[in-house]
Amino acid sequence: MATTVPPGRLPAMSRFVPAALAAFVLAAALPAAAQELTIGMQGEPGTLDPQFNLLGTNTSALRNIYDTLLSRDSSLQLRPSLAESWKAIDETTWEFRLREGVRFHDGSPLTAEDVRFTIARVPNVQGNPNSYATYIQGIREVQVVDARTVRFLTEGPVPLLPVNLSNIFIISSAKGLRSTSEFNNGSAAIGTGPYRLASWQPGQPLVLERNGGYFDPPPAWSRVSFRPIPSDGARVGALLSGDVDFINAVPLQDVARLEKSEGARRFRVFSGPSAYVYMLFPELGKEPLAGMRDAQGQPLARNPWKDARVREAMSLAINRQAIVERLMEGRARVANQAVPEGYFGHSTRIAPARFDAERARTLLREAGYPNGFQTTLSCPNDRFVNDSKICEAAAQQLQRVGIRVELNALPRATFFPARARREWPLHAAGWGSLTGESSYFLTSQIHTPDRAQGLGAINYSGIGDPAIDTLIQRARRTLDEAERRALLEEAMEKTIAQNLLVPILTFESVWAGRADRVTFTPRGDEETLAIEVRPAR
Repeated sequence: MATTVPPGRLPAMSRFVPAALAAFVLAAALPAAAQELTIGMQGEPGTLDPQFNLLGTNTSALRNIYDTLLSRDSSLQLRPSLAESWKAIDETTWEFRLREGVRFHDGSPLTAEDVRFTIARVPNVQGNPNSYATYIQGIREVQVVDARTVRFLTEGPVPLLPVNLSNIFIISSAKGLRSTSEFNNGSAAIGTGPYRLASWQPGQPLVLERNGGYFDPPPAWSRVSFRPIPSDGARVGALLSGDVDFINAVPLQDVARLEKSEGARRFRVFSGPSAYVYMLFPELGKEPLAGMRDAQGQPLARNPWKDARVREAMSLAINRQAIVERLMEGRARVANQAVPEGYFGHSTRIAPARFDAERARTLLREAGYPNGFQTTLSCPNDRFVNDSKICEAAAQQLQRVGIRVELNALPRATFFPARARREWPLHAAGWGSLTGESSYFLTSQIHTPDRAQGLGAINYSGIGDPAIDTLIQRARRTLDEAERRALLEEAMEKTIAQNLLVPILTFESVWAGRADRVTFTPRGDEETLAIEVRPAR
């Protein structure tokens, strides 16, 4: 099989030399102060261990320090990174050729042994609440052919192996196995990325320094500070006052102010469609459920969500269009499935999401809840723009059909561990199809949990459907693209037909920066990478 380097790419050296020269000239022309960048972030990393706790806030920070074999551009398309080329030798063997001359921040050279070492560590990170193991499932053996060549032997066809490996940060084998705490204190946080770690403590800025020997175009900024500013108002205020140069997660109510005539001269807004879909997840695997009561406040012996009529009623009760128009001010799209339109595995056969409060009430009566019931809805309040407000709006709409909701909005640091423990009867969360297709969502969140195979690793709502499992497993082994697409679409169709989850909306991502300082191309995965925040010209 031919190499899967995307068509139209220039050879490695001719791609990088002009861009590197331009970056060098630009950096040389800037005074020292101008080469420093301060970014105000809604969230902050919870770890610097590149294989611990797979969360968007972590990976966004880690990509500044570490590299993967393959990377993704702003449109989520694969491009070479540490690997300059890759190919399938046969149905169960992939070969990657490493870029020559790459070094870790401590000066040690990147070799195929570092790749083998990295893959071996992934499933063995202790106390990992969200493992990266989902990305190495199916790998039977990693073979070091020579210093720059590594082969992956798989248990069967793994068509998404290149995509999988774009999520695995490569670490050095030179100093042996290191603990998560050693990464967090900085002693083991040594990557090959465009920036090296200068300092970090939880709650404090993540400070990075330019890696002058970076193999890609060298970073324009000599020093970058990612400053956690969770308060929306404070984050925008920091931009307006000049305390920061650039911010992510711009509150919708502030976009117009920044785009006004005077503001437009001082600030620029950068926005684009996101890969993240916000959804409700009912707990389907437990009975009875703590936090669920009848209309009189007595504990329910049965789990109402196990009844398909109740799940359909929940979906029909949500007026998604109203949430998009009024709450999100049009900067979102109504979602009818778990991956955005245009992504591989998105099914055009799934009907648009429908709002019908009267039908919802009828279904609840038919299911034996003429007076409704009570439940708790848990959600993060600092992960996405307006995330807790979306939950509040959904809670109000559910209440109108008889499902009385106690809202439990939590900081992400509390929310995600509790979610992993399945403590709630109903929760809301976002999922970003960061690879541009649906298989990761289906494999990790919909498939019945199977630790041995790395399936259902983030299935925190007790979903378990043998027919859907079969479709997912077949898709994982299918190399033919058209056949695999059909299998993924059918799995999504069955998931939505049963309302095993309730999609609400797809986000639009918004950043803003000082017009005289920065320019930026929005990313579908919402990551804020220092190397992609470029000096204004």
